[in-house]
Formats: sequence, C-alpha cells, structure tokens
Amino acid sequence: MINHIPKVLYKNSITEVLDDIRYNYGKLTRRGYIYGLIAIDQDAKIIAIDSRFDRKLNYWDLSSIGAALYGVARQGQDFFESDSLEKATIIYNDMRLFVKSIGAVELQKKGKRDILVVLLSDNEVNLGVIFLQLSKFAMKIKEEIEQNQSAQRMLKMSEREIKEHIKELKKEIFSDKLGSIS
Repeated sequence: MINHIPKVLYKNSITEVLDDIRYNYGKLTRRGYIYGLIAIDQDAKIIAIDSRFDRKLNYWDLSSIGAALYGVARQGQDFFESDSLEKATIIYNDMRLFVKSIGAVELQKKGKRDILVVLLSDNEVNLGVIFLQLSKFAMKIKEEIEQNQSAQRMLKMSEREIKEHIKELKKEIFSDKLGSIS
C-alpha cells in the first residue's frame, strides 16, 4: 500500500482535466464509485493521476496493468484485422479496469507516444457516460500534455532514465521513513 504520492503526479494541468472528468461524471450520474483515473503512455509511464485517487491503490501497478491490457488489446486488433482499438475492459469481482487510447502525442525526435487513460471503478459506474466524458476531454488532455514540459521530458525518457526518475520519486516518498531508519 502506498499512501504518499509525489506531487508531480497530482498537481499539474493534466490532473485538472482528469478531475473534471471525474467531477462531471459524478454530477451527471451519481452512480458507482471511481477509485482512480490515470493518464499514462503506452509504456506505463505515469503522466498524471486524479487528485482524489484512492490512496490504498498502488498507482505504479495499476499503470503497468493498464499498459499491458492495452498491449494485449493491440495484439487482438491485429488478430481480428481491425483498423483501430476503441477500448478495453477487464472485470475482477466487483471492480472494472478500463483502458482507452485518447490518441498520440508527437515528441520531437522521439516519435509518437500513445496516451492512455486508465480507469478503475466498481461495476456500478456507467461506462457509456465515461466514454462520452473521455471523448469530450481527450483533446484537452492531449493539449495539456503537449504544453506541459515536465510531461514531455518524462515521455522522452529512456528505460534507464525512467529507472533513475523512479529512484528520485521514491526518495521523495520515503525520505521521512529513511531518516528514521538510519
């Protein structure tokens, strides 16, 4: 269980858009519970999480599972000879994990990165309304990512650079605990 989340993940302009999706969903339906919304790239690099993300969840694992689900869905796209993948959902007991590609962001000299929104909810959440919210806010998320220098740097990172970045985030998260141990 992780109860401390680095501010860089929930205090940015992309988080504000994720919060708008969650708020508007609640206002429209008043049905179901959303545990969390995460914006990631196709390699599970976390761009942002909504500010009301359930602190009992491990957002690193959730982003990895979401990216893996997207990868499996892309393989299915090839198998079924489909032009595009709309969305993918897995149901576990009373929880649903939903992943949707909202498009690609062009990175200078690094190619395109698919941007995904990962939603973890209970079975009562109306996915039709979520789909409408995502289609309404997808362009705004992409624009915010394109204008956010921190998100751009993170998306351009190599695997080695990402490992270093995660080490730094862990220092931020666990610094108070490390001081009491040593």
